[in-house]
Amino acid sequence: MRRLAILLLLACGCESKPSPSHVAASEVEHPIAELELPIVRLSPEAISRLRVETTTVRAGSVPRARLVGGEVVVPPGRTVTVTAPVAGEVHFVTSEPPMPGSSVQRGASLLRLIAIAPADRDTRARVAREVSAAEANLAALELRVTRNQALVDQGAGSARALEEAIAARDVAKADLDTARARAGTLSRDPLLSDVAMLVRAPSAGVIRLLSVAGGQTVAAGAPLFEIVGVEALQVRVPVYSGDIGRLDATAAARVRRNGDDRFVEAHFVPGPPTAEPDRGTIDRYLALPSDAGFVPGERVLVELPLRDNTAALVVPASSVVLDAWGGAWVYRCEGERFARARVNPVRRVGDDMVLAHGLPAGACVVSVGAVELFGAEFPPGH
Repeated sequence: MRRLAILLLLACGCESKPSPSHVAASEVEHPIAELELPIVRLSPEAISRLRVETTTVRAGSVPRARLVGGEVVVPPGRTVTVTAPVAGEVHFVTSEPPMPGSSVQRGASLLRLIAIAPADRDTRARVAREVSAAEANLAALELRVTRNQALVDQGAGSARALEEAIAARDVAKADLDTARARAGTLSRDPLLSDVAMLVRAPSAGVIRLLSVAGGQTVAAGAPLFEIVGVEALQVRVPVYSGDIGRLDATAAARVRRNGDDRFVEAHFVPGPPTAEPDRGTIDRYLALPSDAGFVPGERVLVELPLRDNTAALVVPASSVVLDAWGGAWVYRCEGERFARARVNPVRRVGDDMVLAHGLPAGACVVSVGAVELFGAEFPPGH
């Protein structure tokens, strides 16, 4: 019975369905291998008109370099904090106070400081006494002048005595005016004196911090503002501790923005001994030229020169062209035939491009006119 059941199951069993074939997610039609790239043919007239020049890939020894990130900073010691020489009240020279970020020149007047007079005991009473005493003295001298004038008019007095009386009266008037002015100042601002001093910028630079407001009273030694000298910036570069001994401090490093082909040369300068032990880096400082165009706080790429050299393939930088996807190519030359060949550029050294791999040494490549050949292979609108 068991054998019969198995036979019946086999007899009525359905045919197994074939598994569906695998469908690729993407496919490329008409692929072209790099060995089968198009060849550009130029006539001798076209080569002469385009002034195409050729050279050979050369194998040479180039100095090693390390590409790291850096930060543009203000040189240490170029920040000046200006403090109040005496206690006083702050008044700005212009209607608009100097805002942080504004440039100032050396010796420019930034604010006026009205000094605070020392507060003695019974100041008001003493000032009132000075006014009363000056008034009484002036009244007595006025009577003296009147008497001497009458005696002179009657011919019984001395002209010299009259002149001395007039001089004493004028001095008494000046004392009374001074006493009244002091009393008026005391009534308006009990603690302010009539002495004001201008606070000037000690050096040229940019105001980074303004610590006071107009009309504010500050103590002697209180910070007023900070000026940062930005005419000569530096780059702080964290260098891996294992590369410190390999750095060539006598050579110039190259600094550029990310994505920018333009670079500036910077030289090593002494700096504060700073480091980041968690990252294993030690800071080195580079002096930028005054016309570098960088700003403090900007992140840049720094190519540090090393002492040792390495063997590499070198071609002129004008030989390398880039496609729309960032691929680097050179054009091989065989007489009037030119074909693209992929290369892997590492870095640029002067007018040369160092290649990681590509054509063998001695291969003929186009040094002038590679862009024109690329345009002939991919005309506009292609």
